[in-house]
Amino acid sequence: MQRIVVINPKGGSGKTMLATNLASFFSNQGKVTTLMDLDPQGSSVFWALNRPEQAPHIQLVDAHNCPHNVTRSWAIQPPRNTEVLILDTPARPDLINLTPLLREATAILLPVLLAEFDLHAVANTVQHLRRMLPAQNNMALVVNRSPSTPSAARRSSALSQQLKLPVVANLRDSRTFLQAATDGLGICEMKGSHYRSDKQQIAKIAQWCTISATIREPSSPNRLNPDVIALASIA
Repeated sequence: MQRIVVINPKGGSGKTMLATNLASFFSNQGKVTTLMDLDPQGSSVFWALNRPEQAPHIQLVDAHNCPHNVTRSWAIQPPRNTEVLILDTPARPDLINLTPLLREATAILLPVLLAEFDLHAVANTVQHLRRMLPAQNNMALVVNRSPSTPSAARRSSALSQQLKLPVVANLRDSRTFLQAATDGLGICEMKGSHYRSDKQQIAKIAQWCTISATIREPSSPNRLNPDVIALASIA
């Protein structure tokens, strides 16, 4: 099972946009996909519940609205048939509680904006993650809302060199992602040639995650430790 964690403690970095678009992509590839929303705001839950009936099914785990007749760790366990699990984390999470989950991740994606405060925040986050996960090399950056200019490309490359992490995609500063999200869709489900470049970027991210899972753990189990999930849900 692929386990993709989307994380950045700074709000507004595009975590939910990235998580939902990856869920849309993998489900359209025929993968049994589960989207787990660890954010109390529930934006991923709102998106998933707003999907059209004819869209490929995405299993949903809402970590903050569990049935009262079962234990929390059991209620938010992803379904056993899950092939790709995507976790949307909250802003300002408790990284200590998230550490066990991050250790079990096959890919860790950090969406970031090319703005000064955002760059400072993601640099601090990467330092924390490297201290907590010294042996892991499955982290990557996704530059979000990036203008299509040489200056932005240079800043993206400089960020990659500074943090010693790959930038696996540069997502355009465009309303296309917002348009898709409004309809409960991912960019890969939108019709029209003007979405082509955005679709290619999401496909690049998904491909990197798949390769990372193969390298890290070729036969990943289809269950997570319940204690790991319970800790993550209060992060």
